[in-house]
Amino acid sequence: MKREQINIRISKELKEEFYSYCKKDHLKPSRLIRDWIKTTVETDRMKNNHLNLK
Repeated sequence: MKREQINIRISKELKEEFYSYCKKDHLKPSRLIRDWIKTTVETDRMKNNHLNLK
């Protein structure tokens, strides 16, 4: 599977706090973001499929 990249701009403070959170809970920041994106997309698909069944 070919990998793509998403670049975002956030404040330095937010980035540092996010990385601290990840480190504290032994999480990889990129993994956490990928999981959030995947969950969001899957939820939206389910919602849209539900609407299409009516």
